[in-house]
Amino acid sequence: MTEEFAHYRQLERRLWMARWIHEGSESPEEDTTLDEMEETWLQLSDEEQDLLRREPPKCWPTESPSWPPQLAGGPYALAPMPWAYEGFHSPLDAILDAEAA
Repeated sequence: MTEEFAHYRQLERRLWMARWIHEGSESPEEDTTLDEMEETWLQLSDEEQDLLRREPPKCWPTESPSWPPQLAGGPYALAPMPWAYEGFHSPLDAILDAEAA
């Protein structure tokens, strides 16, 4: 992945945040980000542009679930971390065991 491609992905997240903060209304932040995305797009290789074109369209942040775009294949920062139930297969098993005690 080139630096330009990584930067483009960061700009996608910035665009999502601007649209989320302004509840989908136009804003100076959105316009600035879109301008920067256009400049960065021109620096991407043909293969990177083709990869982005093949992705389905996104309607941030109105899609459900309304998570920001994923960056570089990493986990979402806002996704809740599952709690590990040591020795139990599910939360229900842990609750039933505690009730039986």
